Amino acid sequence: MLASPSRRALLLGAGSVCLLPWSAVGAADKLNIGGARGSIDFAIGDSKVFRTTGEFKDWQGFVSVDDQDIPKSAVQVVVRTKSVQMLDSQQTAMMKDADFFDVEKFPEMTFQSTVIERTGETTLKVSGNVTLRGITRPMVLAVSVTDRKPNAPAGGRYARFRAEGAIKRSEFGMTKFTEVVGDTVDITIRAEAWR
Repeated sequence: MLASPSRRALLLGAGSVCLLPWSAVGAADKLNIGGARGSIDFAIGDSKVFRTTGEFKDWQGFVSVDDQDIPKSAVQVVVRTKSVQMLDSQQTAMMKDADFFDVEKFPEMTFQSTVIERTGETTLKVSGNVTLRGITRPMVLAVSVTDRKPNAPAGGRYARFRAEGAIKRSEFGMTKFTEVVGDTVDITIRAEAWR
């Protein structure tokens, strides 16, 4: 997955989230999401051969769904930047320094939804804002939902979801090695939502 040392040096990830189809959730439902039952993965590089990958281990959030008034639904996620993990320890340490996530100065990044739209029976478009390194920029996630269990008890899995989106790391002040590896960071979230 990793190529030359210069390619291995880069990255940025992003925090994000997702939502569940409105018809499947009660108006007052508040569902949990987080690293205990899911992953936030990221990749940068112009080809599948030369791509640098990583993930965040520690993140939590919630999905608040009002199926009677979709615009009142919301998603919020907090990611602990110190939990970034790459394929080797040297690269992980690099991602934590001031050129990248600067985890001592910016221990968290967040995602807050602004607009949620249903695009199909089991798909959604979630628009929102990512705040990373003290900078806020828009992000859009395409979300798909599977294995819904509307009658799940408290603590039980309600559904599985996958969300995909992308950001430009340069927009968050992470410009090191952009000319060598690239600027676009692809983000994939795979997780469960539970009551």
